[in-house]
Amino acid sequence: MRRLKPSRRSILAAVAAGAVTAAAGVAGPGAARSQAAVRPVNAPPRSRPNPVIFVVGDSTSSAYQHSERPRAGWGQALPLLLGPQAEVFDYAWSGASSKSFADAGLLDEVGAMLRPGDYLLISFGHNDEKVQDPARGTDPQTTFKEYLQKYLDRAAGSGAKAVLVTPVERRRFSALGVAQDSHGSYPQAVRELAAATGTPLVDLTASSKDLWQKLGAEGTKSHFLYAAPGQYPQYPEGVADNTHFQAEGALAVARLVAVELQKQQALPPGYFQHLDAGLDPLAGIHWPSERPVDKPVILEVGPGSVFQTVQAAVDAVPAGSTRRTHIRIAPGTYRGTIRVPANKPRISFIGLGERAEDVVLVHNNASGTPKPDGTGPYGTGGSASVRIDGPDFTAANLTFSNDFDEAANLEMKNRQAVALFLTGDRAVLRNVRCLGNQDTLLVDSPSRGVQARFFFSDSYIEGDVDFIFGRGTAVFSSCEIRSLDRGSQSNNGYVSAGSLNIQIKHGYLFAGCRFVSDAAAGTVHLGRPWHPSGDVDAIAQVLVRDSWLGAHISGAPWTDMSGFSWQEARFHELNNNGPGSRITPARPQLDPALAGEFTLAEYLRGADGWSPQLAGTRADSTAAVSRA
Repeated sequence: MRRLKPSRRSILAAVAAGAVTAAAGVAGPGAARSQAAVRPVNAPPRSRPNPVIFVVGDSTSSAYQHSERPRAGWGQALPLLLGPQAEVFDYAWSGASSKSFADAGLLDEVGAMLRPGDYLLISFGHNDEKVQDPARGTDPQTTFKEYLQKYLDRAAGSGAKAVLVTPVERRRFSALGVAQDSHGSYPQAVRELAAATGTPLVDLTASSKDLWQKLGAEGTKSHFLYAAPGQYPQYPEGVADNTHFQAEGALAVARLVAVELQKQQALPPGYFQHLDAGLDPLAGIHWPSERPVDKPVILEVGPGSVFQTVQAAVDAVPAGSTRRTHIRIAPGTYRGTIRVPANKPRISFIGLGERAEDVVLVHNNASGTPKPDGTGPYGTGGSASVRIDGPDFTAANLTFSNDFDEAANLEMKNRQAVALFLTGDRAVLRNVRCLGNQDTLLVDSPSRGVQARFFFSDSYIEGDVDFIFGRGTAVFSSCEIRSLDRGSQSNNGYVSAGSLNIQIKHGYLFAGCRFVSDAAAGTVHLGRPWHPSGDVDAIAQVLVRDSWLGAHISGAPWTDMSGFSWQEARFHELNNNGPGSRITPARPQLDPALAGEFTLAEYLRGADGWSPQLAGTRADSTAAVSRA
């Protein structure tokens, strides 16, 4: 009998549980959006512990996804400056004007989320100036003020406090190096409306112009989105943008907003506690994998739904889609293999049950199982119940399983049976279970020398022999790692079998995990070095830190494999506890001076600065309402 880990509802699953069931399209700025669902998927309960500072506006204040890093809006950087009394929810929409934002139904969505005591920062103007576009353009003295008044009315009707913010200046200098105005009469229209209605005003137009003048034409390039070719993976050909910000500029403008909010006493004193702190915006800003303002495609799987199988839903996703697809899976057991190809990124599997145990994706092929077409056995990789090659995959609140019956197939030579096989970079799995025996979880990469990163949090993984293996970079945070009892009094298996390429620094990190088992004391190894096909450059790297180790862990937890010595691999522990933890010559400890190089953030960062561990935290400007 397998012991099941107590489930935790993830943020993503909680959001999905309230999502609409139609595969609705995403409208561009100014296009029509449904007005029916006024209460959006992220709508909070009627009360929450802290007020939320909502940001509505255009691309200069909006949050950006990881694929656009280091581009950032000032609303995205605002959480870095806040203390614990309030949080930020950035609902700004790139390309929006005061008119198109409201006409698209986004003002109604924000209004449904506002609660008494919240704040609404309103910052438009950049796209209102585009009067040649009837969907966005407004007149500064008439329709611009009329639309802004709708935002003030909506805030007042919800018991929230509105703040008007004039548009931030573009990077525009005269031949003599003098910072120029770029918004015509629109900033003055905002000032006039603020004065007429008694609404607090942040004159960001004036303060940003002063800052740009102080920095000068060259100095402002570090604030706006300027990058040389190859400087950032997201912009391989470089970029020169005089309207939008990179991280440093977003934080600088957020600081201008925060200082003025304090000066105007628009927010209670003490809300902003980090105005003078030496912050690293590239490390502190969170670039999400998706934003609430960008509605995903929703595909439902289960009895009575359009799709009866998960694979059918995956097949319906267009190749190369730039939108995220939520595949919402009703409680039940879904038998059959599932494949997400490399040309289908940004797919999410979301279990809709109360627990991860309620949705099970399972099959029973083993490495030695013959293929139906007679071309031979499946092989280890081919045995996977679920294989994910598409990047930016997420999963929450479900189970991946391979229930191949080893005892009934003792005559089969190769009984490895994979439950989940990952190669797509930047996968995030929260509150999932991976069940199997030998080779349960294969965390790999598309090819040798190529890094692929996977983040597991609050999850449960079980098996007996090499049940976490492959050449990928995988972080396991606050997970339960269960070694199944094979009945031996001497050897009950191995947790890991890494095969990381020697050129890659970070392999497996187990941080804050619990290693548990019913097996006899001292009979399970933490890992051994796997060298596929004798590859001498496959040098495993595994760090177990800040974790609890049960008595089943061997006093010599690392061991040799296929003639390769464990001592040539990169195996370490740090700050572990529990009956299976001790410090001996057979248990290399990581030098504490190097601990900062082997943190969760360092394992996941890569060349593109990926930071999924910040999702759902106070640093995430797209999650405050979801957490409430």
